[in-house]
Amino acid sequence: MEFSTLTALISRAQALVPSRRILLFGSSSLFASFPDVDPEIIGTAVTLDADFFIEPDDEDSRRRLDAELGEDKHFHTETGRYGDFVDLRLSDSFPAGWRDRLVPMPGFEEVFALHPVDMAVSKVAATARSRLALRMGRDAVDRGLKDINTIVALLRAGRLDRAALDERLRTMDYEPALIVECGRVMADIYARVAGKYFLAGGT
Repeated sequence: MEFSTLTALISRAQALVPSRRILLFGSSSLFASFPDVDPEIIGTAVTLDADFFIEPDDEDSRRRLDAELGEDKHFHTETGRYGDFVDLRLSDSFPAGWRDRLVPMPGFEEVFALHPVDMAVSKVAATARSRLALRMGRDAVDRGLKDINTIVALLRAGRLDRAALDERLRTMDYEPALIVECGRVMADIYARVAGKYFLAGGT
C-alpha cells in the first residue's frame, strides 16, 4: 500500500458514505502516524488492503462500500489495492481507551486511525489466536509472518515503543492460553528484531 493509494481509497469511501466517521485499523492505519515514511520502513509495502470501520455502522453501507472498493471490485482491479469494511463490533477486542488515542488522518476530516501501539497489540493478539487455532485443529489458515514482520520493521526503525507495547499487552484481559501465546509471539518478534530466527514461527 502507498500513501497516495490509501488517500484515494478514503476519498472514494467518503463519497459513497458521506457524513460518516471513518476509522482505519490494521497495517494501513500506520500511514496516519507516518505519512511521509517509506512503506518499507514501517512494514506496509506488501499490504494490499486497508481495514475500515464506519460510524455510525450499518451492514448496508458496508455492502455498498465493498461493492465499489472491496476485494476483486473496480478499485482493486484499477490499483491492486482494496478496502475491507468491517463490523465495528470487532473493535471490542482493542485495548481499553483506544478511541482516546486515535490519530487524525492527514488531509481529511472525520478520518482517524489506530495509534501504532494499539495496532501492534491487535496484530499480536490476532497472530496468537491464529496459532492457537492451528495448534488445536480449529483452523487450517496460517496468517503467516506478515503481521509479525510489520511490528519488527516498526521496532527496528524506532517507530514503535517497545516498553509501551509490552505494557499495553499486559493490560489486556485475555484468557490464559492467549496470554501465553501472545508471549510466544512477542518472543518471536524480539528475536527477529535481534536477527535471531530460532524461536517458534521463525525461519
